[in-house]
Order: sequence, then structure tokens, then C-alpha cells
Amino acid sequence: MVETILVFPAGLPDAQRFRAEAQGRGACVIGASSLGFDAAAADYEAWETLPYVHEDGFAQALGEAVRRRGVQAVFSPHEVVSGVLTDVLETVAPGVRLIAPNPALATERAYEALAARAENCESRWFALSDGHPPLTRIERAGLLRLLDTIPGMSDLDKAAALIGAMRHAPEGDVVEIGSWWGRSAALLVMLARRWDIGPVLCVDPWANSHLDQGVAVLDQASARIDAEAAFRIFQINLAPLAGGRLNYLRAPSTEAARAYRSGLTVRTETFGTTTYEGRISLLHIDGNHAYESVAADAEAWVPKVKPGGWIVFDDYVWAFGDGPRRVGDAWLQRLGDKVALSFVIGTALFVKLAP
Repeated sequence: MVETILVFPAGLPDAQRFRAEAQGRGACVIGASSLGFDAAAADYEAWETLPYVHEDGFAQALGEAVRRRGVQAVFSPHEVVSGVLTDVLETVAPGVRLIAPNPALATERAYEALAARAENCESRWFALSDGHPPLTRIERAGLLRLLDTIPGMSDLDKAAALIGAMRHAPEGDVVEIGSWWGRSAALLVMLARRWDIGPVLCVDPWANSHLDQGVAVLDQASARIDAEAAFRIFQINLAPLAGGRLNYLRAPSTEAARAYRSGLTVRTETFGTTTYEGRISLLHIDGNHAYESVAADAEAWVPKVKPGGWIVFDDYVWAFGDGPRRVGDAWLQRLGDKVALSFVIGTALFVKLAP
């Protein structure tokens, strides 16, 4: 049975988010507002105009609308409106439930949970002296909140380790191989700006022809993905954060490596102009995970990492193969005594070069 939900006031941002989620679940969502004109009406399957909650006729009009539309539940993102609904809904519409009452309290609890996550988002897996001043608890919470708005695979452990690595990174370029929607790139550019490390360069072809990894279940999923859409999403996510400190090369990794040099200037419509030093402070390898691709990425970029810099082999622990692990292990052996520190956290291998 399809559930019918009334959303009031329906034009608020949280109301629109709820509407999209509920419609995605198959619910019938009816909007309501007290405004004479509300542009949000076009987004709903049906629309009701109700008096303001402080007006005498509100409760009666609400009850009539609920009965007329066959409403089973009501949602309001507005604290005042939600409070009035709590008081009158059972009287005027018995059995109709109020979804998520007290939205302000729900918001406060969500931020409390975020602050608790921020407590854990601090590297405790390695100890290095000096480095940039650590982020405050509030700063870490703010970073996590922003990351939560960007889809992707980077988890809390990896985010914490990246924060720790960037805190102990030398000045230089931050290069990411494989950015897709931009989740980890957002974290990297925020940290690079916070500690004035250097500009971020995202390297990704954003092309379906480069997605095959030789694993049937992955390649089948990749066939359903729109790389062009991913490129647009990346730009949307990073546009407010770049500020001249991030840009991209839309090219295969090895091709981009040939263009990378001291004084490289990248100009794009979305991010403007960014100039790079040509030596890498932190290299994040997270492109195609097939062994040959990871090996080519590392061969092209690892030699460009400066002393004291970092190399991050993402998905070193990978459920679908051992390409990143084989390449990471080979480079650990190849670098030998140039490695000052290495560890695995989550699914990523972090390698710090000696100064």
C-alpha cells in the first residue's frame, strides 16, 4: 500500500530533501504551505494551502486536508510548526502520525554525534614530532560534516590518517590519481589550505573506457555508471572549496604525469588557474585497481614525491583483487631505506619517505 504523506511547510530545504527521499521510496507526497504563492508546489504530486499555525482556523483546515487527501503521516521540518502539530494532530486527525517531531532536537543530536565522531578522527596510529598545529575538535567536526555531503568510499579511519599525514607533510603539490566524485579531494584541499602545504592536482580521465578492472562483477557495475555525470558531480562538489588551490587534469594518469612539471599552470573553466611546484608532498593513488594500472600509476608518479613526502596506496586491502597490494609491497621493497614510516589503516597503505 502506498503511503500518503503531507509535508508542511513544503518549501523549506529540509522539506524538499524529505520529499525527494519519500518519493524515491514510492510514497505519495503532498505539499502544503501558508504562502499565497509557493514555487515548491510544482515539485509535489498535490498541494494544499493551509492557514498559518497561529491562526484560529488552522487545526480545522489541517484536519479537513488530511481527510480529503487520505494522509497517513505528516512531516514538518519547522520547529514551531512541528510543536503545533504535536499538540493538535491527534485531536483533528486521530491515527495520523507525526514524522520526526522536534526537528531542532534531532539536529542538535546529529551534531552531538558528529562531535563524537570528530573525537575519534585523530591519528593515533603513528607518532611524529613537529608538524603543523593539530586541528581542533571543532575543525575536525567541520571537516567531517562537509565530507558527509559528498558521496564516496573514504571512511573515518582513512580520513583521520590523511589528516595526520597532511599535518606532517612538507610543502609541495598534493596529487590525487583517481578523484571521481571528489570526496577525498575535498578533504585534501581543505587540509592543504589549512596548513598552506600547496595546491591539489586531481588526475582522472572520467571516462567509461578506463573503468574496466578485469573483475566481472565490478566491470558489470561500471557499465551502468556515467563517467560524464561523475565529472560534473566532482566539479559541483569542489567548486566552493578550490579557491585557486585545486585543479584537475582530465587525462589518463601516465599522460598527465608527462605534463606534470615545475611551473605547470592548469586552467579550467570551473576552477580557474592553478600553478604547481612540480614536486609532490602527498601522492594519493586511487585510480583503476587492476595490477597493470596501479603499477603504471606508481611508476609514473612515485619518483616525483619529494623527500619527507607521503605515498598513499588506496585499497591496499581490496576485496576484489591484489593489484594495489602487490604494487605497494613492491614499492616498499624498491624504496628500501628511503622509507621512514609505513602502516596500513583501514584499507590504505601509507608510506612516508625519509627527509
